[in-house]
Amino acid sequence: MKNQYSDLEHWPAKPLGDQLTLWAKQYTDQISLVSGVNRLTYLQLDKLSSRLASGFYDRGVRARDTVLVQMPNSIGMIASLFALFRIGACPILAMPGQKSADIDAICQLASPVAWLHPGHFLANDYVSMENVLKDKYPHMQQWRIDDEKDPDFMMFDYQSYEREFPSPPVESVALLLLSGGSTGTPKLIPRTHSDYYYNAFLAAMACNLNSQSTYLTSLAVAHNFTLSCPGVLGTFLSGGKVILAQTAGCDELFPLIEKEKVTITALVPPLVNFWLEWKEWDNSDISSLQVIQVGGSKLDSQLASKVKKVFNCQLQQVFGMAEGLICCTRLDDPDDVILNTQGRPLSLHDQIKIIDKNGIPVSLGESGELLTKGPYTINNYYNVTAQNESSFSSDGFYRSGDIVEMTPEGNLIVKGRIKEQINRAGEKISVQEIETLLNEHPDIKNSVVVAVADENLGERICACIESSRTLSLFEIRLFLQKKNISDYKLPDQIMPINQWPLTAVGKIDKRKLSEMGFRKIGWLRSSIPVNVESLDVCYNLLDSNWSGFVAYERKNSWFIGLDCLSEITLYVDRVELKNESGLINSWAGSDWLSNLTKAIDALPLKSWSAFAVGCFELAGLFHQVRLTQDSHTPLLTIVIPKYLVTLSDGVASFEALNSNDLDYIEKTVKQANKSVEIKGVDEIWIERIKRQLRVQDGEEYCQQVSNAVSEISRGDYQKVILSRRIIVNEKLDLLASYYHGRRNNTPARSFAVRMNQHRFIGFSPETIVEVSAQRDVSTQPLAGTRALTKNEEINSRLRSVLTNDTKEIAEHAVSVKLAFEELESVCEAESVRVVDFMNVSLRGSVQHLASRLRGKLSPEFTPWHALAALFPAVTASGIPKASALKAINKHEEQERGAYSGTVMWLNSEGEMDAALILRSLFHLPEGFALQAGAGIIDQSVPERELEETFEKLQSVGSYIVCQQ
Repeated sequence: MKNQYSDLEHWPAKPLGDQLTLWAKQYTDQISLVSGVNRLTYLQLDKLSSRLASGFYDRGVRARDTVLVQMPNSIGMIASLFALFRIGACPILAMPGQKSADIDAICQLASPVAWLHPGHFLANDYVSMENVLKDKYPHMQQWRIDDEKDPDFMMFDYQSYEREFPSPPVESVALLLLSGGSTGTPKLIPRTHSDYYYNAFLAAMACNLNSQSTYLTSLAVAHNFTLSCPGVLGTFLSGGKVILAQTAGCDELFPLIEKEKVTITALVPPLVNFWLEWKEWDNSDISSLQVIQVGGSKLDSQLASKVKKVFNCQLQQVFGMAEGLICCTRLDDPDDVILNTQGRPLSLHDQIKIIDKNGIPVSLGESGELLTKGPYTINNYYNVTAQNESSFSSDGFYRSGDIVEMTPEGNLIVKGRIKEQINRAGEKISVQEIETLLNEHPDIKNSVVVAVADENLGERICACIESSRTLSLFEIRLFLQKKNISDYKLPDQIMPINQWPLTAVGKIDKRKLSEMGFRKIGWLRSSIPVNVESLDVCYNLLDSNWSGFVAYERKNSWFIGLDCLSEITLYVDRVELKNESGLINSWAGSDWLSNLTKAIDALPLKSWSAFAVGCFELAGLFHQVRLTQDSHTPLLTIVIPKYLVTLSDGVASFEALNSNDLDYIEKTVKQANKSVEIKGVDEIWIERIKRQLRVQDGEEYCQQVSNAVSEISRGDYQKVILSRRIIVNEKLDLLASYYHGRRNNTPARSFAVRMNQHRFIGFSPETIVEVSAQRDVSTQPLAGTRALTKNEEINSRLRSVLTNDTKEIAEHAVSVKLAFEELESVCEAESVRVVDFMNVSLRGSVQHLASRLRGKLSPEFTPWHALAALFPAVTASGIPKASALKAINKHEEQERGAYSGTVMWLNSEGEMDAALILRSLFHLPEGFALQAGAGIIDQSVPERELEETFEKLQSVGSYIVCQQ
């Protein structure tokens, strides 16, 4: 059927898949896409899209099928969209950060035939989501991109020979977008080939795009704003170039702007403030920028006024919706219009009504609900009849739910949303009224008022405030009282915000703010007896589809955390607090301890036990040595588990926050109470691995040792621990390796970790720091090593050599001296003492010289001060530490990551138990790896230090198990 708008100027005659071919003919050798080192011309992108279309077709995708696409910004994502357009299939665009609940809801609505996603991306674990959903939707193919083999998402495994496909009707549905509301499960928005092209074309005209334009994707491409306003599509149809960024961090975006001479990008308001702060100290040349678009929510006029001044480019305010209507200021509008309005519709054929609560049009200058219809606005949601009845008027207008006002010039000013009310003790309170008054406070940058469930009031008023200084609840209430607001409208609670939580489409997430406002809650506890060894119960518990876990063995007890309730992450420049739904808050700046303390204080729990992994590069913060340049790499991750299980003395104790979860974990523990039956170690294969451990990179390591000895001899430093990493070219079973390794090792601590990017198991010979609830502090340096065999006569001889070797004794003594000095810096005067000195400790395949030091933590210090004083372990870094860290950074080819960092157990009572991550097996992006080091001093002999690394590697390498 002919569309009523098909005679409009610029209405397309061909669908989006065919449009790419037309652009390839027009702009053949011009660059269309840049992602990392990959640069594709328009012709190359068209060819890639064609090969992918054939590949998808070979996998069973047909016209009118739906395919769920959940991918980061990448060439593969863009090419896949056009491939599906070409077939006539309909991609559903999910945001990279959306979790299984949203994906489940989408699958119920649209029944996709396939789900295209990576295995892992940043902090997103799609494999765990896949495991949750695959049984529920067996018809849905799992198209997982191997991000280890294809890290740039070029989709090599999905390409096939090019073929022709019949063009789908231009008025047919091209793609399904997600609704942008701040609460509830997503609704699906059907956009046609014709209306989406028309939308992008008019947006490109409003931005004056041409073949010299360079567009940077600061937001997810799955966002309507980034894809077609004008975004990727508008840039392509203008012959411009699209630069794909994978994050919204200025440390990635600003260098890309400088390198690629970006002319236009799109931001949401929270990012504008971040950009302004970043620009104060960043020296990147971003002068190529001509336009910064800001949309997703209203931009404060004072903030808007800074954009042109600071970035020396034009601001374009954008107010739109994935359902269709796009309004924007024009580049030649007066400043008053650009700063204080959200512009006017793209098309002369967009129809707008602004009505009051009775459905009557309001007068010019008055506020009301915005209703719209037009050439590119939908007239129904996908497959939700009930929602359509309430979302569209009888004459076909879409009810946006936005409160707007129209100026005499036809520009819209967004005032808020309808139905944002708090039911406090029976009184219906408008959040807009409170927010408007709060924003008049001179110290408040932005405010959002949300309802928080309250057992006495039903809902209480929580004012979330971003301010230039700390404000108390008393100050806020007094300020509002002076504005003559009714007492029952005064906030019951305030919540300081440093960084606003956003929905997947970039709007402030009020649901998350409400979750953050809950009063602190406590745990429910129970226990049952177990009749098998704790190691067996631990293995069985971990061998399941958890999103993450940590098992930490300490003094014959296993502490096991399953799934994540809250997560605190320390980066080079900030600390972030997240819950199951995503980012809650962020604290920026170089004062890591202050930021970390604020994040811990913000946990919504009366008490807690947690697990943490600190990378070796965390030492850079403690010793002012930059060991990583990547601000996206977590240095320390603390996880509060959703379920906590403790195994000790034949009893399994467990904790959860509600009775349903407690019942679930009790049932799970009961199922795990059985003996383990797994494949044993292949001794022939192990011997081959041992040969690899002994010889691989041996000459290079000896040369590194020799170079270090020369540097020590000239006085650069006293001691350094240099390590070698061995990649095992097999797929290994981490849990089976942990099980067998633990049965054959005698560690001080053992652990098994699957936490975000961390996947490793290990058998630590020592702890870095132990802090008790009574503030007793201890550390256990180990330095001096010889092999530990199955022959006691040999062991005795080696032990004698160890305890009489001047090199080993000297190495140990200087380590104990430094540990003593470090403890003194955080302990009460004269409380530090050496309680054990130079005993021989037996640890798996090696024996060490070991000492123990104790002290009493000073009242002004916390366990984090103790960790900072002692980390990294002197036995994994060197003396002095700052110089040794620089030497390690110089001599070792890659960052260490978790190796020689710490894995720990800690709680709200002030206890901390931090093990040194040695004798471990790691699953890294490049494969499974073993790593070990040796302490280098001026007496070191390279060949002996190489042999020492082999001795240490054997403690794990002798028990690794291949995947079955």
